[in-house]
Amino acid sequence: MDNLPSSDLIGYIIELEKFESTTLLDQVIERAKLAGFVSDSNSVENLSKLNWIKKVTQLAESSFNLQATVDGELVELNMSTFKQLRQEREKRVNDILELLARYIIDAAPPYKG
Repeated sequence: MDNLPSSDLIGYIIELEKFESTTLLDQVIERAKLAGFVSDSNSVENLSKLNWIKKVTQLAESSFNLQATVDGELVELNMSTFKQLRQEREKRVNDILELLARYIIDAAPPYKG
């Protein structure tokens, strides 16, 4: 890291700041929007879905943090750990989206033919 060209270092710092300013919840909601599950609408249905996503994400994040504490895996964000933490966050986003999808499938009414 000591021999990085200044242009690479600036780009890296920008990515690091972007990572720090974006929360796990922000990324889960963004991906839910990309999937068409929620939108920017202020409709009751959309706001209800967003609140549900927020609640599930907060609980999942607490669970992830507790597990990391138990495992002794709390990693401080810096240039050398950035890639690892970015990959962990992406995995957590995917895990939460899978959890949400399972809840939706489980809540589907049975087929009555």
